[in-house]
Amino acid sequence: MFDSLRSRLVVSLISLLTILALASGLATLNTMKKDSEQQAQQVLKVAANVFLQALDNRATQLTNSVSILASDFGFRRAVATAEQETILSVLENHGSRVHADLVLLLSPSGDLLASTSADLNNDDVKPVFLQSKGNQSGTVNDILVLAGNSYQLVLVPVKAPQTIAWVGMGFSLNKQLAEQIKGITDLDVSFTTNSDRGNQTLHSTLSAETQQSLLPLLPNLADTQQQPFSSNEDQFLSLALALDKQQLLWAVLHYPSSRWQESYQQIRQQLLLIFGLSLTLALLLAFVIARSITQPLRLLSNFASQIGQGLTAADLPAAKGEIGVLGNTLHKMQLDIRSREAELLFQAEHDSLTGLKNRGAAERKLAELLPSQDVGLLLLNIKNFRHINDALGFANGDSLLQQMAQRLHQLHPAPLLAARLGGDEFLLLYNQHFSALQLEQLKQQLHSGYLLADSPLSLKVSIGAYNIAPGSVHATDAIRRLDIALNHAKQQQSLVAFYQQGQDESHQRELTILRDLPAALQKNQLFVVYQPKVELSKQCCHSAEALIRWVHPELGFVPPDEFIKLAEHAGNIALVTEWMLNTVAAQLALWHQQGKTINVAVNLSAHDLTNPDLPEDIAALLKLYSLPSSALSLEVTEGAVMQDPKQVILILTQLRDMGIELAIDDFGTGQSSLAYLKQLPVHEVKIDRAFIKDIEHNQDDALIVSATTQLAHSLGLKVTAEGLENLAGLAKLQQYKCDKIQGYFFSKPLIAEHFIEWLQNFEQNSPQWFEQEVS
Repeated sequence: MFDSLRSRLVVSLISLLTILALASGLATLNTMKKDSEQQAQQVLKVAANVFLQALDNRATQLTNSVSILASDFGFRRAVATAEQETILSVLENHGSRVHADLVLLLSPSGDLLASTSADLNNDDVKPVFLQSKGNQSGTVNDILVLAGNSYQLVLVPVKAPQTIAWVGMGFSLNKQLAEQIKGITDLDVSFTTNSDRGNQTLHSTLSAETQQSLLPLLPNLADTQQQPFSSNEDQFLSLALALDKQQLLWAVLHYPSSRWQESYQQIRQQLLLIFGLSLTLALLLAFVIARSITQPLRLLSNFASQIGQGLTAADLPAAKGEIGVLGNTLHKMQLDIRSREAELLFQAEHDSLTGLKNRGAAERKLAELLPSQDVGLLLLNIKNFRHINDALGFANGDSLLQQMAQRLHQLHPAPLLAARLGGDEFLLLYNQHFSALQLEQLKQQLHSGYLLADSPLSLKVSIGAYNIAPGSVHATDAIRRLDIALNHAKQQQSLVAFYQQGQDESHQRELTILRDLPAALQKNQLFVVYQPKVELSKQCCHSAEALIRWVHPELGFVPPDEFIKLAEHAGNIALVTEWMLNTVAAQLALWHQQGKTINVAVNLSAHDLTNPDLPEDIAALLKLYSLPSSALSLEVTEGAVMQDPKQVILILTQLRDMGIELAIDDFGTGQSSLAYLKQLPVHEVKIDRAFIKDIEHNQDDALIVSATTQLAHSLGLKVTAEGLENLAGLAKLQQYKCDKIQGYFFSKPLIAEHFIEWLQNFEQNSPQWFEQEVS
């Protein structure tokens, strides 16, 4: 009958009906409780009306008595003549007739003139009187706290015919009144105050202990908004009534919770007994039914839990219906998960191409060994692997990587772990340190024996090494330092390099420069200096070279060669060139407005010279600043030309056709300069300072400068010598008929303002630089 899951669910619904019945019983009890509580609240509200009516009756009695006294002729005469004994006698007599607890006489301004209570003084009465009277000119009826006692007080003006005093009578709100109200309403009453003298219960029909538990509620009585609330740990249902306008004096009516809860408790006990029996029967029935359903489900749950934890789950017992189908499905899922986990685990720790461990597995193994063992790390890189890919194709490149992976397993000594970090970089992990000789032996094992496209192939392998003492570095730092060592190895002739202390800081410096350079350009942290280029024949200066400078806020002065080289490698050099051209153009525009005709040369990188948009961008810049093309010169190095001679010559030709002067910078340091010099559309050749600084002493340098100058002049090019530092060198350059001179002999690079000052001084005193000329 119960073989199918559907049948068992039907029985489960029957059990649900039992739960619904229980919920209905609870709802009934809650409704009864709310009804009983509402009845109790109604009793409190009726008692409150009775209490307020009693106060009104007392107020009427007081008002009549005080009005008679205020209209008595003899009393008014006594007040007018200030007969103190007569006044006090009259007050006592009239107070005793109505059993008033307090009779007093006040001046029109509220000063106490006479009182039947010796405890009162002017400071107690006057502020309260003025606050209660306000702007009223007639009878004042209020409940006030005077000298720590509460009174229901009625004040009537004494007129003759103007108000000459105020006479008042009051009943004390004391325990006697509280007992009287309790006798009428059958409820306990408490008179409380929230005055400057503190929160306290003045009089109450409650016991002393119960009164103490009432005190914490006193500051919050105004928040109850005259609605019933639970007090004294739900012992009472209370209702607070404000007795005065300032809500300083309160009457709190207490209805014992036991009265309205008693009948509710009896009915609740009966209903709970009925529902308890019903629930017990329902639970017994549910247990029997649930057992038949949950037993196979429990087995399935344990089975699934073991699968989720990666444990080997026991076989499930045979089952019928949907449970059986679910069990068979889980068993098949277990087998699939085992297979998939094994595959995922292998993929998570291995490189898919070579089968070696990957970076993640290497870092985990390294983190395990570093705290306690000596570790030797080697990072290998195949030199010119990109060219192999380009020449032989990616399939052959992948084949080479696979052969390299096999070779790593055959090394002597064998590594603890071999991993491919990416591309053609391989990591070897040893539990020993290496010497330079051992690295050379390892390198020899990796050079030959490869076969690509049925042809033998020998490789050059760069090796970066890092010997690590136990606990000296973390895994991520170790691999970063190893990468630094590999970068140094690529630059060594031996292709082997160890990590040296301090290289990490140098690497961090390079990262800081690359990171901060774009922001520094945007914030104009860099600036431009100008070095004069002096014409020898005319002994004048109309041109300069613009040089970029950077004072880093943390690193200090950063040499231009350093950050420009890093920018070129990182692909950010275009940002530097754009900033430089804009800054120089803006300065040239300012000088032209001031009437100063100056030509400024700006250096371009290899990246700039392969940008086909460069001529158009420079034309737009000149137009933006309204500059003639003759105001700007561009300098390019021989190395930049050799990057892509065809494209560079095309770009330079377009710039020359625009009227921009072009110069070859650092001439003589390249390897193919002469071959391309006749093809380059340039106007000027700048001889590198390496040949100029010692020209007066070094005959080889002098011959090179002389020959270069003659060659350039024969090709129709001007010659500028860089790096002149003394007068003797100037004489040599005059002898060889160089066209322009640039160097510290005339001036170091200057900011724009100082350059203009130097230029003015040079124009006035130029002969002093040429005093000793060659005869």
